[in-house]
Amino acid sequence: MNTNNEKISNLIIGYLRDELTHRDRQELEEWLKIGDNQRLFGRIIDKQNLIEQSLLNDEFDAAEAWNKMEAHLRPQRKIGWWLFYAAAVLVPLVLFFSVYILSDDAGLQGEYVEGYKVKPGEAKAVLTLHDGSTVGIASADTLIDLLKSGTHIKLDSLGANYTSSNTGHIEKLRYNTMVTPRGSEFKLTLEDGTKVWMNAESQLRYPERFVENTREVYVKGEVFFEVAKDTEKSFFVHFNDKRVKVLGTEFNVRCYEDESSDVITLVEGCIALDSKRESVILSPDQQAVIGLNDKKIAISNVDAKLFAAWKDGKFVYNNTPLETIMKDLSRWYQLNIFYQNANMKNKRFSLYTMRYDSIEEMLEILEATNKVKFEIFEDNIAIKSID
Repeated sequence: MNTNNEKISNLIIGYLRDELTHRDRQELEEWLKIGDNQRLFGRIIDKQNLIEQSLLNDEFDAAEAWNKMEAHLRPQRKIGWWLFYAAAVLVPLVLFFSVYILSDDAGLQGEYVEGYKVKPGEAKAVLTLHDGSTVGIASADTLIDLLKSGTHIKLDSLGANYTSSNTGHIEKLRYNTMVTPRGSEFKLTLEDGTKVWMNAESQLRYPERFVENTREVYVKGEVFFEVAKDTEKSFFVHFNDKRVKVLGTEFNVRCYEDESSDVITLVEGCIALDSKRESVILSPDQQAVIGLNDKKIAISNVDAKLFAAWKDGKFVYNNTPLETIMKDLSRWYQLNIFYQNANMKNKRFSLYTMRYDSIEEMLEILEATNKVKFEIFEDNIAIKSID
């Protein structure tokens, strides 16, 4: 980044932290007199835009961004909680504005991105056993064979496989928890033969063995189930005060905490969906959307396989809001998303590509619609309307 832009970034950060010297303030005031800088400065420091509006980024990790930029700042003085939060958000934002908005040099961005590669996610997860011990599962791991409560757990980069040894009597359930961090996915087979695919930023809590009259698991994020048939033991999936009841079927549950609705899509079989307000029965190629505010269930007919394509290594969207697409990409590629215009979130796009393709190829496909433009700065993406 050129010296002038870096200087302006540091001046704005210093202003927010109340650390400007008299000379610094004079330099900042001179810069504010030029062109549209006063308006831009107002947008940056407006806490209403930062905290109360989702103008810039719904998924931004302020703590992580602060850690990345700490080395570029002067020693920190004690500041109030709001100012710390605002500064943590603004450090990368100000730097981003320096490159993306303050400069007209077309070659500047390419110079700064050179050598930085946005990588897709990978198969990895963290398993927490019933006793609280944890096991990290990544592509470099060798085969691990654990024996817990009469169940063998085989772990490797391809997944986790629970198989019962049918020995010993278990009086109570012993729960395990599998977590897929940002930028990861994982597959596991439960003790009853049920297959589970976990998308990025998801969690599954489940028994090592299903020893009771029902099979019950608890999920967060996005999880696809291929439930093993057992007419004597119904299978229940719990999420956000709701549950799905099945005997044997395939369906997708999307229940991220940072999204405004839960979405259940049935591929095969039949499921009963219960919420606090109502209960519905879903047939294949039906989708239920439950608003987190009104709790109402809306059912529509869809091509269910499109909503489960992620487990087969694909990104498939059909007339889908840009916000949904970018949330998925941000989780998979570990990106921060910035919208210059919040209205862009509702624009709809179609996309078919592989999950392990480069992010640049995906963005080029979306840009080919002539409705949107993307600018990449390391692991940040700015979204700009061009119509």
